[in-house]
Amino acid sequence: MNKQGPVKERVTTIGQGGKRFWMYPASFSGEWLNKRRLVAVALIIFYFLFPWLKINGEQVILMDIADRKFAFFGFIFWPQDLLIFWFFLMGALVCIILITAQWGRLWCGWACPQTVFLEHVFRRIEIFIEGDAAKRRKLDRGPLTLEKVKKKTLKFLAFFVVSSHFANTAICYFVGTDEVLHMTFSNPGENQGWFSFMLFINFLFFLDFVWFREQFCIIACPYGRFQSVLLDEHSTIVGYDYNRGEPRGVLRKNRERGNQGDCIDCNRCVAVCPTGIDIRMGLQMECINCTACLDACDEVMGKIGKPKKLIRYTSEMELDGRKRRWIRPRVVVYTVIFLGLWTVGAFKLNNREGLIMRMIRPPGTSFTLDEQAFVTNHFQAKATNKTDDTMTLTVKASDGVSIVTPFPKWTIKPQETAVNEIFLRMNRNNFSSSGKEKIKIEFYNGEDLVIQTEVTIMGPAK
Repeated sequence: MNKQGPVKERVTTIGQGGKRFWMYPASFSGEWLNKRRLVAVALIIFYFLFPWLKINGEQVILMDIADRKFAFFGFIFWPQDLLIFWFFLMGALVCIILITAQWGRLWCGWACPQTVFLEHVFRRIEIFIEGDAAKRRKLDRGPLTLEKVKKKTLKFLAFFVVSSHFANTAICYFVGTDEVLHMTFSNPGENQGWFSFMLFINFLFFLDFVWFREQFCIIACPYGRFQSVLLDEHSTIVGYDYNRGEPRGVLRKNRERGNQGDCIDCNRCVAVCPTGIDIRMGLQMECINCTACLDACDEVMGKIGKPKKLIRYTSEMELDGRKRRWIRPRVVVYTVIFLGLWTVGAFKLNNREGLIMRMIRPPGTSFTLDEQAFVTNHFQAKATNKTDDTMTLTVKASDGVSIVTPFPKWTIKPQETAVNEIFLRMNRNNFSSSGKEKIKIEFYNGEDLVIQTEVTIMGPAK
C-alpha cells in the first residue's frame, strides 16, 4: 500500500506562496547542444539577412501593412489574394500540428525565436559577463557591491544594444529595409509612429529576455498547452527510461550498487533544464524538448561507465517496451489536409489574375448633363499590377459610349497600384426609363485583353 500523501502539482518556477523561483540553468556541453547551436546560428543569420535580400526587386519577406502588400520569397500577395493566403496559412497551421503529432515539440527546442535568442544569444552574454550558474546565483543573492553594479550595468547595456538591433530588424519586415535606413538617418520627429513602435518592440525584447524568460514558454505561449491534445503515445518526446534508471541510488566509492538502476540521482538533468523540471517525472507541459538533459545525462553516464541515452528522444510506447508506429490515422489525416490546402493554394496562386481593376465612383454628383444632351459619369479606375512586367493599358467601352481620360495610355509598374480618372459619356437618348445602363469596359495591355469589367452609368430618368 502506498502511504505517500497526495502530491500537489504546480508550475516548476512558482513556489507554494506564488513567488517565482529564478532559474539558473547550469552550463553544459554535448552532441545535441552543438547541433542546436548550428541550427540557431543559421536561423539568426537568416533573420538578419532576409530584410537585405530581394527577389524580383522585392524584399524576400515583407509585411507592408500601410500599402497592404505581403511579399514572400518572390510571391506578392494583395488584399484581393486573401483567400489564397488563407489556404497557405491554414496549411502551415496543419503542418505544425502534423510535426507536433509526429516529432513532438521539435519547434520549441530547436527553432522557436524565444528559445533561439534566449539560449544562444542572451544567455551566452549573461554567462560571459556574470559567470556560471553558481556565480550568477551568488551575485544576485549577495549585497549591492561595486562589482555587482558594474556587472549588472554591463549586462543590461549589452542586452539593450542587442534588443535594439533585433527590434530594428523586426521593423524592416513591416516597413522595408530601405525605409528603415531612411528613417534611421532622419529626425525621429518626422516618423514618430514608427519610432514609437520601434521603442515598444525594443522594450518587449528587453523585458522578455531580462526578466520574463522561461515564463513565456510556461505561461504565455499557448502551444505548450495544446501539446497534450496534439501528442499521442507514439509521438517523439524527450523521455527518461524508467525501467533502466530505477530504482535510483547514489553512487558511492567502493560500494556495490546491488539491484539499483543506472540513475545515480545526481540531479544534473534538473540543473541544466531552462524551465527547471525533473524529466524523470515523465512528460510535462513545461518541457520544451531542448535536449539539455540528454547531453547532461550522457556526460554523467560516460563518467560512471554506463551506456548513454538513459534520457533520449523516444516515445511513450518505446519507454513501455512496445513497438512505435510512425504511420497512424491522425498522421495520415493531417498529411492529406496539409497537402490538400497547399495544393489548392498553389493552384489559385498560379491561376490568379495578373491585373486587379476596381472602378470606383467618387462621392459627389452622380452624373452631369451638358447642353449637347450628353451624360457624363466620373469613375476612378484603381489598378493593381500583380505581374513582374510593366503594363501599358488602354481602355475601350461599349458602342455608343465615349471615354475621356487624362492618360489614354496608362502605365503601371510591376507589383504596384495606380489610379486613373475615367469619364464615360453617352447620349441621354440611349438611357432607358430607369436612367441606368450597364456597360462593358475592356482594358488592353498592348493588343491583349487583360481584364473586362461591367459598370453602371447613371443618367436622367425618362
